[in-house]
Amino acid sequence: MSQSNRGAAQVSLMWVIAFAVIMLMSLGFAFLQNSERAKLQGRLDTAVANEQIAKDGLSELKQLRSTEFLSIGWTDETGNAVSMEAMASARQEYISRLGLDGGNITTMADLAAPVFAKFDDLVGQRDALQTEVNQLRNDLDARNAASATAMNEKDTTITGLRRDMEDQANTKDSQIVDIERTRDALREQLREREQEITTLNALIDQQARDAASQLATLLQRNDILSSRLNNVARRADTADGTVLAVSDELGRAWIDRGSKDRVTVGMTFEVRNANTNAVKGQLRITSVEETRAQATLLSQVDQYDPVRADDIILNAVYDPSRTPVAALLGNGYGKYNANDMRSMLREAGVEVREGVSSETDFLLLGTPFFDEETGDMIRWDSNDEHKAATSLSVSVIPMRDWSQWLGL
Repeated sequence: MSQSNRGAAQVSLMWVIAFAVIMLMSLGFAFLQNSERAKLQGRLDTAVANEQIAKDGLSELKQLRSTEFLSIGWTDETGNAVSMEAMASARQEYISRLGLDGGNITTMADLAAPVFAKFDDLVGQRDALQTEVNQLRNDLDARNAASATAMNEKDTTITGLRRDMEDQANTKDSQIVDIERTRDALREQLREREQEITTLNALIDQQARDAASQLATLLQRNDILSSRLNNVARRADTADGTVLAVSDELGRAWIDRGSKDRVTVGMTFEVRNANTNAVKGQLRITSVEETRAQATLLSQVDQYDPVRADDIILNAVYDPSRTPVAALLGNGYGKYNANDMRSMLREAGVEVREGVSSETDFLLLGTPFFDEETGDMIRWDSNDEHKAATSLSVSVIPMRDWSQWLGL
């Protein structure tokens, strides 16, 4: 029994020891945990303090950076960062407005050298302009001085003119007396002129009566000339013949007029289209038979509309149906004399008469007359026959034209 109690007591003791050990271990663990907790708490407090320091430093850094951004410029909308687009736009504006070479400028720092160079150039220009302004100011001062001198001279001139005006005013009365005398003399002249006008009016009335008489005579002559001019107009549109054949290779043509029609070698004819009357060219007679003649083509207006058979021919002097009448005026006719001209014109079918009349068709001019005393050439219009031809509307033809028409 006692052994059982003793054994139980031992067991109880062991439990007490074990519990005590456990308590001691628990206390040890608790101590260790409290120590570690204290360390961790210290670290946490240190970390919190460092975090606050970091936050304060970051705030100071942000403030500093914001100040730097503001000093740099070109910030974004928040003002907290530099806008690269704004910097690029500003850089391009510098390049454009200052006319810089943008190929070597990629950063804002690259702008310094060309901008300073541009600035120096502009400063030089400004100094040059300032020098020019100073020169202009000096010129202005000189001109102002000259203007002041001119004003003084003007005042002197005005004073002299006023003195002259006073002198003229003093002599005005005598001038008025002279003007009145002149007026009276002019009135007397006016009365004389009125008498002359009365005489001239009477003379004009007489001249008007004479002119009316001359007008009646001229109207009668005009009726005669109108009839003649109508005949001439119809003659100008009338063909003198027809082209029979043409050889383009030989440059020759044949017409239906010959010696029996008074066609002679050397005469020239104008060729026209029979339907449209358009001028096509010109030909000259080279050989004559009885009923036809051969001619050389002198000119052709349109190579695509050449002279062809059935075209009509015209000559201002030649008329196969009527003998034209001509008068000669001149001191010789080139290498021909008056008798030679009459013979050649007769062969060409032109009748030569002395003097100019209403029946005369042409007045052929030769070598002009010369004054024997002065040696000067006498104008054609001073000759009586030339005046008569002009008054009767007779065609006056110079030697250059009639010699070509007649082939002389």
